[in-house]
Order: sequence, then C-alpha cells, then structure tokens
Amino acid sequence: MAVFTKVSLDEARAYLSQYEIGDLLHLEGIEEGVSNTNFKVETTTGLYALTLFEAATPEADLPYFMDYTLHLDRKGYPAPGPALMRSGESIGRINGKSCALIKWLPGRWPRNPDVRHAASAGEYLAKLHTAGADFPQHRDNSMGISVWDHLIERCEPRAAQSARAEAILSDFRAEVAWLKTVWPETLPKGAIHADYFTDNVLMDDDGQVTGVIDYYYACTDFYAYDLAVSFNAWGFTPGGQPLPEMISAFVNAYHKERPLSEAEIAALPLFARGSAVRFTLTRLYDLLNHDPSWVVKPKDPEAFYRRLEYHRGLNSGRRYFKS
Repeated sequence: MAVFTKVSLDEARAYLSQYEIGDLLHLEGIEEGVSNTNFKVETTTGLYALTLFEAATPEADLPYFMDYTLHLDRKGYPAPGPALMRSGESIGRINGKSCALIKWLPGRWPRNPDVRHAASAGEYLAKLHTAGADFPQHRDNSMGISVWDHLIERCEPRAAQSARAEAILSDFRAEVAWLKTVWPETLPKGAIHADYFTDNVLMDDDGQVTGVIDYYYACTDFYAYDLAVSFNAWGFTPGGQPLPEMISAFVNAYHKERPLSEAEIAALPLFARGSAVRFTLTRLYDLLNHDPSWVVKPKDPEAFYRRLEYHRGLNSGRRYFKS
C-alpha cells in the first residue's frame, strides 16, 4: 500500500487550484510503491500523478529531483516532468507533506520481462544518460561506495540475532575495503537514475519503453555504475540466479545507443559487485529492523548476495556482452 497520507477531494481541489490544469474529475490512490504517497489525478486537461513525499525522501533533495526530471522531459525523454504552478514552483505542500504534480506516463512495468524488454530498457538507460549529460546540478550518491561502511555499521546492532547476517557483514567488511582500493575515479559521470529496476520502467504491449519513473535516488555518479545497477536488476531471477541472455540484451542495447569506453567496460565487474553490496546491505537492514506489524514486507537480501557471488566469478567486463 502506498497511500500513507490521505487526501480528500476538497483538499485536492484546493491544492490543484494553484495550477492551470482545469477542473479535478477523479482522484484515486495508487497502491504500488513503498516510499511515498501517490494518487492518480484526472482533470479536464489530462492525467497526472500527485506525489506526497514521506520521510524516506529528503526534502532538501526535492528540487534536484524535480529539476532533473523536468530537464529530461524537455529533452523529449519519457520522464515524469513536474507540472509548474502559476508561481513557477514545482514543489508544493498538502496535509503537512511536500508534494509535486507530475506528468502521467502511459504503459505498465513488465511483470515477466524477456530479452525484448531488457533490450528496450538498456537502450533507454543509455538515452537517459545522453539526455541528462548537460544537466548542470550535482547531487552526491547518498547510497554510493562512500556510505557502504556506514550501512554495515547500521546493520551490526541487530546482526547478532542471525548467524547468516553476521557472515554477510563479515564478508562485506573485506569486500568494501577491497572495492575502495580499486574503485575507478576518472570514468565518465553525470546525472544517473540509480534505481532503474523493472518496476520503474513502463512499457507498451510490444515491450517498448513508454516511461521511466521514480527518480528519488537520482544523483551524480559514473554512467557505467548505473549500467551495472540496472543489469543487476534486469538480468537475474527474483531469487538471484543469473540470466546471461538478459544481461547481454541489456548491455548490448545500451552500448549500441551510448558506446562504452574500454575503461568503462573493464570497470563493469567492479561496479556490478558494488551494486550487489549496496542492495544487499539496504535489504539486510530492512529485514533486521522489520516490524511484523508493517504492511510492506522486506525484500530478500540473499537475492543480491547471490549476484555478488556471480560477479566475483567474472574477470572481464566483456563477459556481460555474451549470453
């Protein structure tokens, strides 16, 4: 359930009156998603999404997220650019929460993606990097390599309840220490999505991308790291078993649209390992600190730990190009 803060029709009408979008016809809560409150909004001029930002999304970062998606939208990329109020602002407030009214994008995310979906997703990740290359703002990666030691520390207090959790953290202390010694410093970088999972990529019935949503981890980092995050999301089963044909379809389609340098290709196994560490740690923290009364069920950290084990067995980024 992703309606944490209720909004009545009258409250919505009062808020939406700040925009030039016609009259409100319909307001409907959207149950998908786990972090923010979302509503589908229909007015006499079209469809929009009204997002209320909950505690998980830092308010200080909202201008970056809104400006980035507006930049992509104006470049013709299928991003949910925000509607602007008459004041020119993209961020408002309703029921004590910061909020934004954003473009409604068609399509739905693929529940059972195949190589056709993976190739389209890879192409549009490359298009995203190209369209955002001249976006001038900077935001540090709040989930990047500089914070992985801190994530380990946050997991430690409750890890004693699980021998498996302790084993993972022990492994990761050494893994992160090693990654820091070999992590690249000079590869191409810019604005990235950083959360390009299947449920954030909308597609039509032919498997073609119609929209890319949820930019609330967007930041400035290496493009090749974003590629690794993404094929880690698209190229494995839900349980973490590799699907080399999916990885290959994704990476080759990306490379065709935005050719990778030899240095970027060489760095892919490192970035894939780092991405696996990052998502294992955040899932492990959620699992260790989960309250059984919460509606949202924590995701399995083992699925990303298995990805790490797979990438450890690869010594060349070229391996990702071959199914």
